Amino acid sequence: MANDFSSNGVFDIQGVYQTLHDILNEALMTPQEHIASFGPDKPARADPSTTVIRSGRHPIYVADAGVHPAGDEEKCIFSSSMDFDPKNINVNSIQLDQLILQGQKHELTSDGIDFINFKPISTESFRVLGNYRKGKVRSREGILSHQSSSGTVNDKKSTEDIIRMAGEKFVHFSSKKHDGFTSSIHPYDSSLSSLSLEDAKMVDLAHLLLASAEKVGYKQFDAADKLLMHCESMVSESGHPVERIVFHFSRALRERIKIEQGSNLDKIRNDQGRPCGGMSIGIDFAIVMLHQEVPFSKVMQFASIQTILDNVAVARKIHLIDLRLRNGVQWTVLIQALSERKIIPVKLLKITVIQTSDKERAEEIGNRLQSYAKSLNISFIFKVVFVLHMQDLNVELLDIRHGEAVAVYCPIILRNMIGRPENLQCLLRVIQRLRPVVMIVMEVEANTNSPSFVNRFTEALFWYTAWFDSLEDCVARDNEYRTEVERCYFGQGIQNIVAAEGEDRTSRSVKINVWRTFFQRFKMVEIDISAASLDQAKMVLKQKFSCGGSCTISKNRKCLIVGWKGTPLHSVSAWKFK
Repeated sequence: MANDFSSNGVFDIQGVYQTLHDILNEALMTPQEHIASFGPDKPARADPSTTVIRSGRHPIYVADAGVHPAGDEEKCIFSSSMDFDPKNINVNSIQLDQLILQGQKHELTSDGIDFINFKPISTESFRVLGNYRKGKVRSREGILSHQSSSGTVNDKKSTEDIIRMAGEKFVHFSSKKHDGFTSSIHPYDSSLSSLSLEDAKMVDLAHLLLASAEKVGYKQFDAADKLLMHCESMVSESGHPVERIVFHFSRALRERIKIEQGSNLDKIRNDQGRPCGGMSIGIDFAIVMLHQEVPFSKVMQFASIQTILDNVAVARKIHLIDLRLRNGVQWTVLIQALSERKIIPVKLLKITVIQTSDKERAEEIGNRLQSYAKSLNISFIFKVVFVLHMQDLNVELLDIRHGEAVAVYCPIILRNMIGRPENLQCLLRVIQRLRPVVMIVMEVEANTNSPSFVNRFTEALFWYTAWFDSLEDCVARDNEYRTEVERCYFGQGIQNIVAAEGEDRTSRSVKINVWRTFFQRFKMVEIDISAASLDQAKMVLKQKFSCGGSCTISKNRKCLIVGWKGTPLHSVSAWKFK
């Protein structure tokens, strides 16, 4: 866990760990219960040495002694070479940036000493349960009382409902101290009996996964192995979305066990970023399918393009800098919109793409965009700037000319630099020098950057649950590209979040409020996403997607939050520099 935040500091994990049961239990409390729990009567933590869970009618008893690893509280030790003035303490900027992105407050423990304690704002990762569904905390009764007044079996539950119910079961069993046997039926069984047989089975399966993760967190690997074997006997990569989720999370837990036991680390490192199957064209078709069938990408792109248009409305020369070119299809929409501008016609549209790989593919996309712009009589220039590392990027490479209105497009790329803050800072300093009229930031709305395994596991589980649920509603189960997306993109992301640590853990995300705090250091000011941008997002949702009714679009201060059935998945925000 040392150097988990940054290669520029040494971190020593300290403090009391909050168990998965505690976090989940607090997440599922009503607001009144949650407030009361901070008082002196807060119940003691459950004994972690015993787990009793129920799979169908048969209890599975697992007992394994073990010591849980320490938790989230961090001590940052500064080296003697670092500047230190007791009267004017200045934390190294990269370390402080990492702690901001971690979502932590910093405070000095005393004057004149060379360390600072950093305490996390919250280690209650299972509180994400209560932050979904439009941010409202749902009580146990609310979650489990979806049966009809006649007591008949309910309609099929969403994937997230099932995972929540599994969390309820997990909290109950973990809060009871068992001596090896359970003689009573789960008190919520009467509510769960209103489920269909398939949904009840899926609740049991997700419960098994949570119990497996708890044992992995406690380093009780023999017990975890037994639970994972039960999971693996019940899952399918092409079945019910809960089965598919548990399939990938079980594999990730297996990989973590191997790494903890000192094996498989080289394989994890070698597999980072490697496309599954080695068929790049198949992966491309899978992404095209995702773009066409699932609404999130188009919703965010249309909102972003409208925001760019709003901010370059009087510019005759527009220079767009794309920090991560995927297929470039969104720029055809921008080109068409600019070609229809009559009052202030565009003299030049220039797109500069920053690439760290696939330069040839980017150039091919540029050629297609060039042909499309020519067909609409738009003067167009496309340029690829290839750098091996973002630290190699400088303003001169971007060739900014006088009179150009610069717009910067950051589509889910900054999160990849959180683990390498020197790259992130270099990029933002270059953008700061450009003084763009607008900078669009699209990011994952989740916190998977915690040093705590349990916190990351929980946040990732519910974020991916919403994604798998959206695929279930929008794409057929037997669609080969759906399986490809789940395996090659989601599966690898889950494995990296759950199994990897330190520099090997490249999949890191933080929420919009953390980005806001971080961006303040670069004198960035948030711009309101306009009503026109929101209308564009809603329009494409209504016109293009039959499953669009479950995609939610809301405002968080000035930015948009795009989610699925109330669960936040992505943020779209706009920025300028003072």
